[in-house]
Amino acid sequence: MIEYAPTAADRAPMPRKYQAEPRYLGYRQDDLNKPYAKYFRTDTLPIQGHVREVLISGMAPTEHAYDLRDAASIMSRPGYHKMETGWTRVPGGWMIAVLTDMPNATAEMWDWWFGWHATESARYKLWCPDAHQFTAVGEDRSADRTLTDRRRYIDNVSYADEYVGGTMQRLAIRFIDPTRLGFNEPAPGNTIICARVGLSQYPVALGWLIHQIRPTEHGSEMRSRFFLNDLELLDLPAHSVPGRGAPLLTRKASRKLGGTVLPHAGTKVMGPTIGYDMTFHCAAEMNHLASFLPSLHEEFNGTP
Repeated sequence: MIEYAPTAADRAPMPRKYQAEPRYLGYRQDDLNKPYAKYFRTDTLPIQGHVREVLISGMAPTEHAYDLRDAASIMSRPGYHKMETGWTRVPGGWMIAVLTDMPNATAEMWDWWFGWHATESARYKLWCPDAHQFTAVGEDRSADRTLTDRRRYIDNVSYADEYVGGTMQRLAIRFIDPTRLGFNEPAPGNTIICARVGLSQYPVALGWLIHQIRPTEHGSEMRSRFFLNDLELLDLPAHSVPGRGAPLLTRKASRKLGGTVLPHAGTKVMGPTIGYDMTFHCAAEMNHLASFLPSLHEEFNGTP
């Protein structure tokens, strides 16, 4: 598989609020005082119809999957792949795909969102109020207004606590330049968001994600892909791993982690329902946010 090289954001001290900020679903009074509070919703919108049909029909044939190394070539072609929404097994894990239709939304809005939302948990909860609890960012770049939206999140890390299905996942999403996965620079009106997906409390990566946004006649569509079959022990300093994860970074413990704990972590996170759960979760959060992203972007684009 493709090796991940930790960045300065990965090696920065874990944000203080990771340990201090309370976790909870929904919104409290401090959240309701945020300038974007009018966009809060109590419940996530229902998933789109084609996703509902896939969830009823079950897992797709394994022949519909492909390898991460082939993703850029396959996803850069016009049209659609056999499995645009669904999940299936691949060697060592799972591949998940979700197609989301997004009327009136644009690629520019999504690049802005990924650069804007991760500095506050209340912003993160806008995305999926039924499942999102907390977020923090490795490097808060919001004060540097010379950066493009893409430069705010590429080579940065988002620490996110969220429910996937009924399981709380404490994740580290490490965003990379899509050219590292073989994509060309996106054409105007398009964007590609890529990241290494792992755990925040351990120096462990589990897979990769790709969100390709391309224009349609009435807005845009997002083609999401998750390749959850690539476990890796990351070379991180102890101050970048909170609490119980830090002691595992000694040489002796790292060998044990790589030999025994790493496969166990993969099994725990990628259980037998992860394909179904991830398909639903991705479809729900992307559809929900897209419903008000144009208005949110118009009002807050250009603000820290």
